[in-house]
Amino acid sequence: MNAIDPIGALGNYVQSIFSLLDRVEYRRISTPAEFVDIERLRRNSYESKLLIDPDIFGELVDEDDFADDCFVIGVYVDEQLVSTVRLHIVTAERLHGPSAVLCREPTLALLANGACIVDPSRFASDPMSLWRYPSIPLLTLRAAAMALEYFCATHLVGVVREDGASFYTRCFGGKAASKPILVPGVLAPVMMLSCPVEGIREKIETRYPFFKSQQYERRMMFAPRDQLTYPSLNILPSAKYAHMLSGNITASTFPEVMPV
Repeated sequence: MNAIDPIGALGNYVQSIFSLLDRVEYRRISTPAEFVDIERLRRNSYESKLLIDPDIFGELVDEDDFADDCFVIGVYVDEQLVSTVRLHIVTAERLHGPSAVLCREPTLALLANGACIVDPSRFASDPMSLWRYPSIPLLTLRAAAMALEYFCATHLVGVVREDGASFYTRCFGGKAASKPILVPGVLAPVMMLSCPVEGIREKIETRYPFFKSQQYERRMMFAPRDQLTYPSLNILPSAKYAHMLSGNITASTFPEVMPV
């Protein structure tokens, strides 16, 4: 343990992510201009990876982006948009998002007794930025980890490509909650995965300490605007400070490239 430099006690890969976080900011997307950038990023990401048929898939920015319990998050490096994710906060009373629409029965099973789940979707990353910063998928999913804590959710769920499911299984303990299905306009089978929060939070934060956050960052990300005294467009990551305060320092070895 390094009491003077707790970040320096971590593995090289994690140290590099903490260094990148110094150049990162998150934004809650809300303005028309920001949504123009999000639409462009989604299109560039999906079409460059041959994930969708744009003539069939439909609008890349749709009504779900503006739902009350949906948050579109942009991730910026050096003030340049590099990735985005849409987070649906799903309850039995508010059934929206890909999992609720495409896999309704398993979603309802998770929502018993007033439970809440977080359903990330519309993940997109700039191809050139991803080549330069291969940790972008994890930095983007960090927003989902903050939503799990802020909304006291019981599960992280997601409809993901079948060929990418192993990443979520390995990193987040995700388990298949549906059989592979075909979705119009999507050029690969998808399936629903369910990741329980109970029992894995400590493991994930030990393995990925940059997922940690402080309460003020979570409030800026998800609290209603009228509850924020100084609502800020730019949200700076608090992972380094949260990690230093936790005293939980573990060196680990991580793969250098994460799947998208």
